[in-house]
Amino acid sequence: MKTIRIIMYQKSLGIPLTRVDINEMKTFSPHFVCFPEYFFVNQRLGNHGQSVHNQKMQIKRIKLLSKELNTVVIGGTMPELADGVMYNTTYVYQNGVELGSYRKKNLFFAEVGTITPGDELKVFSAYGFNFGVLICADVFHDESFQFMKEHNAKIIFSPTFSLIKQDEPVEEKFKRDNDIYVRGAGIADAVIVKVCGVRSDYKTFLQARSLMADRNEVLYRVKPEEEHTQLIIKREITINE
Repeated sequence: MKTIRIIMYQKSLGIPLTRVDINEMKTFSPHFVCFPEYFFVNQRLGNHGQSVHNQKMQIKRIKLLSKELNTVVIGGTMPELADGVMYNTTYVYQNGVELGSYRKKNLFFAEVGTITPGDELKVFSAYGFNFGVLICADVFHDESFQFMKEHNAKIIFSPTFSLIKQDEPVEEKFKRDNDIYVRGAGIADAVIVKVCGVRSDYKTFLQARSLMADRNEVLYRVKPEEEHTQLIIKREITINE
């Protein structure tokens, strides 16, 4: 058994990383820090806009943060320019070294026509075990979790762009958590870590429903009254090596 410290950076999309936040994260000595989907964006370019200069700058931010915190950073996602098209991509760095990247395979309807889907799922390795990344709508497909099971991923990070559903009862939200994340964790035999962005003037229609789940239950969930609250969530989990 191994105890793993994880930070879920539940904050607004496209904001700068402050020295106060970096110092707070550093005191926890995390093994992993995960950001929301479309966190590393330039608000002036928008979620589905990118420039070569901004892309290099955002990747550098992820790289430098991983080195300063001596941790693995799952860089939420950002638009990636490549092959003459644009992908929605997670970059993964450990202590300043790139472990790889993953292009979102299953698109949200608002991305269709602008974002090109990736063509393969991936796992990465750190601290002697495998972990995976599934971006938002990837979790609606059982094959995503089956892939993670086949590749022995112990933790699955899920940067997510979660839309507000007006007047949705809390009971329905909790049921959806079980139907998607507890069920998915059971298929994958892994812990799932979902990290969401907080609504802001930039994106007014988000709800931040970050959570952690295993095959049996939701291990942690943001309280309903904190779904619009900026949080640096620090949690420990235990995994089988």
